[in-house]
Parts: sequence; C-alpha cells; structure tokens
Amino acid sequence: MTLEETLAKVAELSREELGIVRKRGEEKTPAREHGRDFHEMQRAADRLDHYAHELRRLHDNEFGQHWRQESQSDGSPPGGPA
Repeated sequence: MTLEETLAKVAELSREELGIVRKRGEEKTPAREHGRDFHEMQRAADRLDHYAHELRRLHDNEFGQHWRQESQSDGSPPGGPA
C-alpha cells in the first residue's frame, strides 16, 4: 500500500472506532460488557492497529530508522532499546 492509501485507511478506521466508542459512551455501556458493540470495537481496533503498524513501516522506509522524537519507544518492549 502507498502512504496515501494507508493514511486514508487509518482515518476511515479511526472514525469507525470513534463512532462505536461514542455510541457506547452515550449508552453508558461498560467496556467489559461483551455485546455486539464490544466485538465491533475489537474488530475496528484490530484493523486500525494493523494499518497503524503499516503506516509506521512506510514512515520508516521514507525517513530512515532514527528520525523519531515523540514516538521513539513505540513498539519497543518495556526496558528494550528505543
């Protein structure tokens, strides 16, 4: 996928998950309740995480490995190298 396609997918899936989260908030549904919305939110989160990982890979390919400042340690195990 290209950077543009991946960014579009991240934006789309972010809106989808946000809509579910807002709906659950309006209904005051606890996060631990395993209803239909919970499973939709899990699927949306899983898909969003996949494309966020793809976006990170595309950024690293474009900018190199050591360009990060804010998200240096994202994805590194706790205590591991940044």
